[in-house]
Amino acid sequence: MPRIRAASIAEHKVITRALILDKARELFATWGYEDTSFGDIAAGVGMGRTTLYDYFTDKDDLLASLVEETLPPTIRNLISRIPSGITPVERLRNLVVVTLEFLATEPTLGRLLHREIHKLSESARQRVAVAHQSLAREFVDTYRAGVEAGDLKRLPPGLAGRFLNDMIMSAAQALIDADDPGTALPTVAGAMTDLMFNGLADREARQPVREVAAGPPRAGLRELRG
Repeated sequence: MPRIRAASIAEHKVITRALILDKARELFATWGYEDTSFGDIAAGVGMGRTTLYDYFTDKDDLLASLVEETLPPTIRNLISRIPSGITPVERLRNLVVVTLEFLATEPTLGRLLHREIHKLSESARQRVAVAHQSLAREFVDTYRAGVEAGDLKRLPPGLAGRFLNDMIMSAAQALIDADDPGTALPTVAGAMTDLMFNGLADREARQPVREVAAGPPRAGLRELRG
């Protein structure tokens, strides 16, 4: 058993657990999640592999715990960077940019969330989803505010969130693949937000909504315009 680092066993376990999470984050950043073993993490904090199981059931549990402890304050910091008193469209644009910046350039957590979460067990993925809820809620609330203001279209339930998530993940991958993600961020974020708010067609090529909306014209337009 590692030497006692505190006045009590309970306090020692709290400190040791924090040291394990810090070491795991460091090793994940250096070697990647898949190439970092439980034994590597145990050795990094000076304990036996079996002792590590006193703190975490497996590597998925460890990563989910790392996300639970570090993601919520990170999200609060991201959201705090967005100016107040702006329109829902501008707030949504800012949310996209700060989220992309985090996913693409944060050396450990951002890239782990993008690359590894889908490989985790169902229970670990659920824990990560809960830790991620405040950011998801911010996107949903901002989108709904834009719909109510008449600035954003009302899409069928669930589609707006799904489309936004998929676009952000694709844009984040483009940044990760770039030689210099920080330098590529303005271009990728600008292209994504332009696609979100303006679509693919050039202004001259766009058709009025009434010419492409399905169903009865009045009902179709009302649904699309929110």
